[in-house]
Amino acid sequence: MSYKKKITTKYWQLFTLLSILFINQPNLSIGVEHKFNTKIAVVDVQSILEHSVAMQNIRKSIDVISSKMQQDVTQKEIELKRIEEELIKKRSILNEEAFEKVVSDFNQKVSAAQKDMQNKKTRLEQAHAEAIRKVHDATITVISDLAKKYNFNLVLPSSQVLFVTNELNITHEVVELLNNKIKTIKVNF
Repeated sequence: MSYKKKITTKYWQLFTLLSILFINQPNLSIGVEHKFNTKIAVVDVQSILEHSVAMQNIRKSIDVISSKMQQDVTQKEIELKRIEEELIKKRSILNEEAFEKVVSDFNQKVSAAQKDMQNKKTRLEQAHAEAIRKVHDATITVISDLAKKYNFNLVLPSSQVLFVTNELNITHEVVELLNNKIKTIKVNF
């Protein structure tokens, strides 16, 4: 008998032996089955974000703050434009050294205004991210509670699943519970 046939024969013998052991040992086979028993659910994260009352309120708050910031920018631009026009008028009146000082002061005001606006944008982005994180944390808590309630041991985002039956989709229930849990999140700007 060739070496290859001996190895193949040994594998079949081992397979047969293990099969007999599992068939004749009901407790052992049930233990293996139970160990790999998986109960799965899916959630549509995008739908949760779209239908969450808290997320809608966060968007409204961000829009109000952004609108106020844009009004401030417009007002500051008008003020700087007025100062620039005055500078142009003073050019012929002031000597070169005095004019350069006035221009330098103006440039500092422009830089300060730009820096202030950038700081506000950064703070708004951070406040927005923090508010979204709070909704995300609450969503995870709701999903965990549902997983315990229905004995799910795996919950996947539906965007990562090619096919799923509607019975496994808990998105609607997550949105409902999330909306009952949190309606508003303060955007700390």
